[in-house]
Parts: sequence; structure tokens; C-alpha cells
Amino acid sequence: MDVVTPPWLPLAMVGGLLVVLGLLFWSMRRNIRRIDFDEEPAPDSPVSPTD
Repeated sequence: MDVVTPPWLPLAMVGGLLVVLGLLFWSMRRNIRRIDFDEEPAPDSPVSPTD
């Protein structure tokens, strides 16, 4: 039995992968915006002198 692959199947697979990557990027970007970074150093961390 010979299975014939339609010529549009690779293009559909690439399109599906691009959609999945886009959704992952959108979810990651939204979650990274929620992280609150503290700009001031911690009290017990040493601060290097600036000359």
C-alpha cells in the first residue's frame, strides 16, 4: 500500500508550527511583563565602590 502525501501538507505543518510559536511567544511576553524587578540592591549585598 502506497501512501501519497498531499503537496500542501508541508506548508500546513509549517503554518501550524508558526501559530504554536506565536502563541508561546505571546504567553511568555505577557508573563514577563508581570515580573516586578527591584532596582535597589539588597541591604546585605556588598556594593562595589565607584571611582
